Order: sequence, then structure tokens, then C-alpha cells
Amino acid sequence: MLGPGRRWQRLARGVYATFTGALGLRHQTRAALLHAGPSAMVTGGHACRAYGMRYVSSDAPLVVLVPWTTQPGPLRFALMRRVRKPPTPRIVGGFPVAPPERSVLDACVGARSLRTVRALLCEAVQTGLTTPERLAAELAGAQWDAARLARRALDDVRAGCRSAPECELRDVVAASSVIEEPAWNRPLHDTGGRPLIPDACWHEARVVVEIDSAEWHRLGDLVERTEQRRARYAASGWVVVPVSPRRLREEPAVVLAEIEAAVLAGRRRRAG
Repeated sequence: MLGPGRRWQRLARGVYATFTGALGLRHQTRAALLHAGPSAMVTGGHACRAYGMRYVSSDAPLVVLVPWTTQPGPLRFALMRRVRKPPTPRIVGGFPVAPPERSVLDACVGARSLRTVRALLCEAVQTGLTTPERLAAELAGAQWDAARLARRALDDVRAGCRSAPECELRDVVAASSVIEEPAWNRPLHDTGGRPLIPDACWHEARVVVEIDSAEWHRLGDLVERTEQRRARYAASGWVVVPVSPRRLREEPAVVLAEIEAAVLAGRRRRAG
């Protein structure tokens, strides 16, 4: 029983909140699922966050998939998306959630930036949530506006790129007429047999490129780990070309010239 003077909030037909304050995300999610019916599930950016993904827009809408045969009315805090073949949901954080590949691609539906789409697809694969093959199967036949961005990003992922800056490096290298596409994230081994996984690698020239981002290389003990890894490259006869994401975006021609010079010099060394 509610106390004197307390009122329920009517959120939708048959759905009420038993308090008068603002709704939190969990309240909104629960209300949207109750409104949408027993076969509904969360997808898009909020589902991606439930899976632990980080590269999701902070203003991503709450999107709920519902079977085509149902017609729930609109909600002010959630989008209802009717689908003819709903996927099998997973329970994540207490809620039914679309599979990772469906959730990621639904998060891309309204995207306008290729970088955003690349970041989402790369993170999903890099963290092991899904595979390029499952993303390709889910994307097959998609006709929404940003599907072309998703297909381009998926091509990068299938080539081996695992971050948006690596995809941008691939764009830069594709403009070259003197060097070919490198191997992406292929394991190498140092002189002691320990694995090294460069972002990009030209085997015949013994040249690797590392994306030198602050997130992975310049904070705390990561500085020392980066130095140690590059020392292992040097001891094994590999030349490392570090490139920052900022330079990839702001001076791609200069970056390409540096990489080309390193690869061509490496070929000459190997040939001599």
C-alpha cells in the first residue's frame, strides 16, 4: 500500500512506477520491456553497455526489439523497433538483451561517423563478444542508411584491424603505390620465442607500425611496457614506426611517406 499523499506514475498502458521521482535507466528499461511484451529485448547502445562495451555514445537511445505481430504504443523514453525475425535473447544484468552482433549493428543504425562505427565493430571483435563472420551474417541484406558504413568497417575488421585508428591507418596505406597492405595483428616472436603482436607488419622488410595512443601506450606503467616491447622488436631485427591517432587524422600524407621510407629501407637491408 502506498502511504497517504503518494501517487503512482503512469508510464504506459498498464505500466506504473510506484514512486514520483525521476526514472533511472533500470526503471526505464524494465518499464519498456513490460510495455513491449514478453518477447521483447533490449538492443543498440544500451545493450552494448550491458555487454561491457565502452565505445558507445552517451546519448544512445533505449531501443527495444519487438516481434512484428505486436504493436506497442510509443514511449517517451524508449524506441520500439518491430522485426520480423527476432533473435534469441540473452539475459544480461537481469534483462533480455539481443545477441552482441545484433546489438552492435543496431547501435550503428543512426550513426553518421565512420569512425564511430569502426570503433563499435572493432571493440566487439577485439573483446571476443562476437566474430567478423557473425557480424557479416547479421549485416547481410541490411538497408538502413548507415549500413554502408558498417560494411566498410566490417571489411576493415575482416582484414584484421582491431581499432578505429588501425582502420584509419589502413586507409592511409591504401593510398600508397609503392608498398602493399600489411598483415594486421599477426603474431610474431622475439629472439626468446615470446609473442609480439604488432598493429601492422611488413614481414619482408622487418617493419612494424604501432598506433601510439595515450590509452594504450602513454599512461602509468604502460610507458615502460611499451619501451620493453620495442626493445624486444629491436633485438629481433625489427624497425618500429610509432604513429599517433592524431597524426593519422591530421597529416596522413606525412605518415604514409614515413612508413613507405621505412619499408623501402627495410627491403634494401634485407636484399643486401
